[in-house]
Amino acid sequence: MSFLSLLLLIGCSERPDRRRAAAASAPQEFTETRTPVSHFRTAYPESRQAVTGDLSAGVPAAALSPLSSQRREALTPLIDALALSENIDPLLVHAVISQESRYNPRALSPVGAGGLMQMMPGTAARFGLTSAERFEPHKNIRAGIRYLKVLTRLFGGHLDLILAGYNAGEGAVLKYGRQIPPYKETQQYVRRVKGYYALYREQARHRQLRTMMAQVEESRRRVRAPTRQNGRSDSITSERATGAESP
Repeated sequence: MSFLSLLLLIGCSERPDRRRAAAASAPQEFTETRTPVSHFRTAYPESRQAVTGDLSAGVPAAALSPLSSQRREALTPLIDALALSENIDPLLVHAVISQESRYNPRALSPVGAGGLMQMMPGTAARFGLTSAERFEPHKNIRAGIRYLKVLTRLFGGHLDLILAGYNAGEGAVLKYGRQIPPYKETQQYVRRVKGYYALYREQARHRQLRTMMAQVEESRRRVRAPTRQNGRSDSITSERATGAESP
């Protein structure tokens, strides 16, 4: 009886190990899961903190040519609306999208980043998106904006570190002592995004100046118009008073 009991004990003790070994050797099926909304709201709450866009600090911005396309024109109202609703400069979001995807919603990088703001599946999951939802423009843009805001809080609004974190991950920036990681791609990325940002801000200033000049000209025109009319009326009144009115 003692021998049989020993055999039973050995058999029972081996079964869990065998099951674990079989499970380890079996092919693993990846099942994509969505991050619960409650977790998302707790970990990444909405914030009214504005992203600072100081281009004077850090690495210099790259000199770039304007990027214009029909896709950009079509997506601009959506991008601007989402950015303003999250209290972030729309021009910064445009700069990131220009570098990441050139406004192609179906863009997919060799390493698996997808959509307008090139969200990796793991990063998208942090903000409640499935891998497929990364290619839906409004979801991709909002998740990308909220990631920028997480990086803004983490790095105190330092634009270079925000962009470096977006490209290489916040872990890489922290690993190198809150400096741009020594990756050629990341260093070039920061300069190029800052270049697009500087370019779009300059274009916005020019548009604002043209609008102001047009408003000033319109105000001058409105001021001059009543003066001419009053001058004509005074002339007619004077002619009538002196009897010099033409028949």
